[in-house]
Amino acid sequence: MAFSGINPTASWIEDNEHQFDVCPPKDLRYVPYVGSPVEEPSPARVRDNVNRHIIVLIANYRDSKRCGETIQSIYGNASRPDLIAVSIFDQIDLDAKELPCFDVYCKLVGDANCHRETRLRRSDTISHKDAKGPTYGRYQTEKGIDPTIDTFALAIDSHLIFIPNWDTDIVAQWDSIKNPKGIITVYPDPTEMYPKQGQVPNQVILMCHARIENEGADSMVQYSGAIRIPTPSKPLLMSQFAGGFNFGTVESALEVRNDPYTPFLFHGEEYSRVARLFTFGYDTYIPTHMVSYHWYEKRNVMWDEGWNFKAVISQRSQRRVRAALGLPTSSDDYDKTDLAQYSIGNKRTMEQFKAFSGIDPLAKWIKDNEHQFDVCPPKEVKYVPYVGSPVQDVA
Repeated sequence: MAFSGINPTASWIEDNEHQFDVCPPKDLRYVPYVGSPVEEPSPARVRDNVNRHIIVLIANYRDSKRCGETIQSIYGNASRPDLIAVSIFDQIDLDAKELPCFDVYCKLVGDANCHRETRLRRSDTISHKDAKGPTYGRYQTEKGIDPTIDTFALAIDSHLIFIPNWDTDIVAQWDSIKNPKGIITVYPDPTEMYPKQGQVPNQVILMCHARIENEGADSMVQYSGAIRIPTPSKPLLMSQFAGGFNFGTVESALEVRNDPYTPFLFHGEEYSRVARLFTFGYDTYIPTHMVSYHWYEKRNVMWDEGWNFKAVISQRSQRRVRAALGLPTSSDDYDKTDLAQYSIGNKRTMEQFKAFSGIDPLAKWIKDNEHQFDVCPPKEVKYVPYVGSPVQDVA
């Protein structure tokens, strides 16, 4: 039972196909016995801290064409494609014979050039009818992380274009922060703003507005109204988080994972993740400039079908998120599976996060006010130290 991670006498949990999970990054260990032919298990690979590897995490919902193009851009514009692997969770229309993302990439560049065996770390496919929303999809991609190989994890949307040498660029930006618990995150600019050859962007997106999304008892914090600011000399500390582009160490991705038990959660995904990251001692920064650009266009989304049914489930997910953050809920009907594992940390408090972010998640909804909470310049967020924090000199 210990080796398999499965307790055959456990109670049944409705709608939980992953009640027992020994997927990576969990590691099965050889169990020796008297006379066993294997005396010593093979040693684990040691991570290369000079040639630092990046694992790119992509949850694809019926977007395989753009997703394949995204992978083509990832590898075609990388300075060290040999240090990059992808982990993909495809949620596609199997009846319509939609192709998985990496298959589309291989069709674009040819089977001989897509290097499936070395580039595709993990690929899981389900019917789009069984999709459960962004947090569940992103959680599945995290199973491809191997901390013995990977230094960094980059979680992205499935429809981006990257700039030349994007990989060494984003690593250099991260290095310049001098905070090992830093995460670079941003809403990428649209593809129409992709810089022409020789063009140097002079502005970058800063996420600094938010609101309470509606008047419901279990309402979520909704980000709104990002602004453009002059490009900073190094990544700038901020208080928000973009689910569709975030780059940090694999430790950040594994210590504060997306919560798979929040089906159909939308607003609240990003706020709850950054609250947890902050309380675990992590910090978010905007980049000095974009390394990727986003296709903003009409596409298939899971809200197109069965929304009335999904909305009820989404409300329960919101209550789970509120409970995880220590906020009141209107009912305790939410899934409590592994709730402590997806709750706040102990490096900083939720009260400190409220002060840092300028957002009160218990505030009342204000109609037509997208700037209910505002930490935009000239306001300035300040680094919040904690016992053992890696950043000592805070300017």
